[in-house]
This record gives sequence, structure tokens and C-alpha cells, in this order.
Amino acid sequence: MRLHPATELVLLGCALLLVYGVPSPLIPAAVLIAAAAGAAASPRVRFRSWALTLVVLAGPMLIMVGIIQGLFYPGEQADVLTEFGPAAVTVEGLALAIQLWLRVAAMVAVCALFAFGSDPSRAFDGLLTLRLPLSLAYVCAAAMSLIPLAQHRVRAALAARSARGWDTDRLSVRLRLLTGVLTGLLVTAITQLDQRHDALTQRGFGQSSHPTPAQFYPAGAGQRGLRWGAVLGSVLAVGASLAGLLPLPSATDLLGAFDA
Repeated sequence: MRLHPATELVLLGCALLLVYGVPSPLIPAAVLIAAAAGAAASPRVRFRSWALTLVVLAGPMLIMVGIIQGLFYPGEQADVLTEFGPAAVTVEGLALAIQLWLRVAAMVAVCALFAFGSDPSRAFDGLLTLRLPLSLAYVCAAAMSLIPLAQHRVRAALAARSARGWDTDRLSVRLRLLTGVLTGLLVTAITQLDQRHDALTQRGFGQSSHPTPAQFYPAGAGQRGLRWGAVLGSVLAVGASLAGLLPLPSATDLLGAFDA
């Protein structure tokens, strides 16, 4: 049985809290693995699209932090593993690079899993269940609706250019067309959102603080217990980590163990 959209949102927030609240690479690594398993098992998520999103968004971050922190860590007391002229691979630099990249990759992974596995209607109903203001819930749902709109408009624009003789299979041609495509996409998105808002206003949107959900979702004590348990568990884990009561190794400790 699929989770309630409010439960999915709570789990997403708790995952992000753990990723950035616990200073150990084991937590973001575990979240990344769990997101990969969820993307592979979900019938609503195409694993290839999820993995491509992760590579495109987190891949450049890996290269950047690997070069800046891994090779040019600014510390005189750093533990040098090997040197390449002015560059030096240090334990502290690698530890920081690993921690930063795992956090970014885990964040991208869970957000992409939610984005591909949900839809604006479910997100809107979930946000209302969590007692968010109606206007804020609408803005978040409208932002999610821009993703499929962008995909459709880009494919249509490239198909139109291809029909006019452009070789859209070449990357250089796509980059040349990118400015015009994005400009048209922005204008279309603003126009459609404005028209949608006017239509909703005419239908009485905002007159009720708790509109009727668009779909039926699983509810009950189990869903509420899962949400509260996830919130309490993540808050306690972060608090215990900050207080030094959660003995998880840092990236430096792990690298030191491998070096030993």
C-alpha cells in the first residue's frame, strides 16, 4: 500500500535533517543507498531517469570538491598522503570532500525520488494534511508542475527545430538552441500559472481552508504513528549526535582506518 503524501513529505524532511544534522558520512551514505533502493523498487519511478538526475546534479559537485578540497586543502598541519607538485592529497581534504559530496548526493537523491514518484496533486494534499497555509501549498504544488511542463516544452521545441532541418542530436546545436527554448519555456510557464490561478479563483479557491483531497489516501493510526516516529527519531538522533552521545565515525576517522 502506498504511503500517504503527508508521510512521504515528512520522511523527506527527516532524511534531509539527518543528512545535514549528523556529522558522519555514514548517514548520507545510508540515505543515498535507501533512495537508490526505493527508486529501483518503485513502479512509479524510472530508475534510469532518477540515476541520470543524480549524475547530472551531483556529478559536477564531486569534481569540484574533489579538486578544491581533495588536492588543495588549505592547512599546514594536514596529514599528506601524496603530493603532485603544488597539489597534495590530504586526509583532511579528502574527508571534507567526501562529507560535502555525500550530503549533496543524498539530498539530490531523496528529492529526485520524491519528485519522480509523486505529482503536484499529491503534494498539495500532503501539504494541506500537514497544516501548511493554503497559499504556500499551492505555490509548492505549482512549482512541482513546472517539471513535467518543462520536459514537454523542451521535447516539443527540439522536435520543431528538427523538422526545420536542425540537427538536434548534436550537443553543440542543442546548446545554441538552449537560450530560445528556455525563453519560450519561461513565458509559457508564467502564462499557464497565471491562467490556472485565475481559473481556481473563479471556482472558489481559497474560500475553504481545508479543501477536499483530490484522491483517497491511506490514513489511520499507522500513518500518523510513522510520521511522528520519523520526526521524533530524527530529532533525537541529531540531538544525540550534537551532544556526543551518538558514536558514529567521521570521514577523517574512516580514512585514518583505511590508511592504517
